[in-house]
Amino acid sequence: MNFFEYQDKARRNSGLLVGLFTLALILLVGLTTLVAAAAVSYSRGQAFSPLAIEQLLGWQTVGYIALTIVAIVALGSLYKLQQLAAGGKVVAESLGGRKLNIAPQGPAEQRALNVVEEMAIASGTPVPDVYLIEDPAINAFAAGYKPCDAVIGLTRGCIENLNRDELQGVVAHEFSHVLNGDTRLNIRIVGLLNGILIIGLLGHWLVRGVYPNSSNNRGRIPLFALGLALMVLGYAGTLLGNLIKSAVSRQREYLADASAVQFTRNNAGIANALKKISGYSTGSNLSSGRAAEFSHMFFSSGLKRSFFNLFASHPPLSKRIARLEPSWNGLYLNERSSTAQTQTKETNSGSTIHFVDSAPFQVALEAVDNSIACPSAQQVQYGRQLLESIPAAILQAAHDPFIARALIYHLLLHRGESERETQMVLLKKIAHPAVVREMYKLAPQLKALPDNARLPLLDLCVPALKALVPQQYQVFKRNLIKLLRSDGKIEIWEWALYRVLIHALEESPDRQRLSNKKGAGNDASRFLIAAIAHAGNSEYLPAKRAYEQGLKFLQLEVTPLPSRKDIDLQHLDKAIAIASQMKPLEKPLLLKALVYTLNHNGIIKAEEIELLRAVADSLDCPMPPLVLKEN
Repeated sequence: MNFFEYQDKARRNSGLLVGLFTLALILLVGLTTLVAAAAVSYSRGQAFSPLAIEQLLGWQTVGYIALTIVAIVALGSLYKLQQLAAGGKVVAESLGGRKLNIAPQGPAEQRALNVVEEMAIASGTPVPDVYLIEDPAINAFAAGYKPCDAVIGLTRGCIENLNRDELQGVVAHEFSHVLNGDTRLNIRIVGLLNGILIIGLLGHWLVRGVYPNSSNNRGRIPLFALGLALMVLGYAGTLLGNLIKSAVSRQREYLADASAVQFTRNNAGIANALKKISGYSTGSNLSSGRAAEFSHMFFSSGLKRSFFNLFASHPPLSKRIARLEPSWNGLYLNERSSTAQTQTKETNSGSTIHFVDSAPFQVALEAVDNSIACPSAQQVQYGRQLLESIPAAILQAAHDPFIARALIYHLLLHRGESERETQMVLLKKIAHPAVVREMYKLAPQLKALPDNARLPLLDLCVPALKALVPQQYQVFKRNLIKLLRSDGKIEIWEWALYRVLIHALEESPDRQRLSNKKGAGNDASRFLIAAIAHAGNSEYLPAKRAYEQGLKFLQLEVTPLPSRKDIDLQHLDKAIAIASQMKPLEKPLLLKALVYTLNHNGIIKAEEIELLRAVADSLDCPMPPLVLKEN
């Protein structure tokens, strides 16, 4: 199953999840109705029979009970989902997390950040915000609706007790959840469970508020009894919800373990991390009071084992380890046995991984099916090598919210000398003088970077730019738009980088650019194919042939090629916004059509591969770099 098939299945699973919670809600309404009928029967001194509900309550009362329960659950769920609308950072901050990206403290935090950045480069995604949870437990989590708002959370015990291979396995596991859409489903589970939990909380508040006392018991006892009943019902509903959560989450943990091995080609890394969780005194149990709410998001269960392990959101550690290491001897790693291993030097395969200068047409085509959201071990190693090759001054700038703007300005400068000079004059007028000075200072090192480093460098800047206050960000965005429009035409390469950046920084899609017009998806595809055709060909006739190749692959009617001057920022942004809303199984067809459009004599050039990756990123289809291994 490739990325697009998995995304399509995830959409169906979301519908199944809603269906299961609807069933739980129906059962909850039924239980509430039974309790209400039993209370009425008891007050009349009658023997209670479930068959006598209509006589005891009447169908109108049953309807009111159902509407009340549904309203309470719906409001509770909507409230929680609104709280989580900002993405994964809400989860991380509620657990007491501290963001590491801008100012990591000490070698352990820096190593953790490096591992996450390497995995992001290998995956073709923006670097997520990395949060540190000050807890001695060995655990981690991923949260967010999609890669651009995802966060990776790591506990203090995780970054200090795991060696690099083990930490990489854990991070790869969490990236798998992000890439496969598990994190979106996990947030929805939190929202739906909160709606059911609200009933029990209402009962708890009612019991505390009207606890009977000797001075006035007569008016309080019925309310007290109602509170107890709501607590029981809420507890029953929560058990049903947790059972559903367990059923949804367990298999996904096995899949994420397998994906981590696929990414790193090192089953020992993640297996040893699991062994340490079992063998270390700290385990994986978090002390945060919010751990239960987000337990299904963790790498390993964040809660103490109890009688209700039937409802556990994670498979037993022993089963996960046995799947990773079939020959495992059943022994865990404790503080004493793993000290030497933890202190071992980081190993390197000795192989050099290179970004391809060009790719055969068939290789690029197959990459759409098999590489998107599925980085290989070679791509992970390439991410590490590329990160190590970037000069320290540029890396430091990428992690600074102020100077990161200078890097982005330079990345979006036109390749032509005259156009670049025009843009530089404009920047001196509109950008902060200190930012412009930093850009000039870093320019020699930035010019020396290969083209294939531009997109990863932009992705590295994302966490720092997210730290800009809203007013600073709006000024920065306006400056970027002015920079793109400065020469009266849009260079597709500049726009692609701009689009990747905005897609990563802005959490909600540009809704006003969407269209309900019939055939809007086809029109958007035509326009993107036309833009790519012009990008790869400076002359009209070759561009026309490339455009027609793309249309024919999509089986669209061949229409006249829009002129180069019609490819403007507004229409490009609208086309990509509409295309991003396509169904999962439609997106690979568009990307393959772009490959056909970029094809020149059976070869796709390196800069064209990067352009394809940038468009794929904007469609929420993270495409890893194409690499070659040399021994």
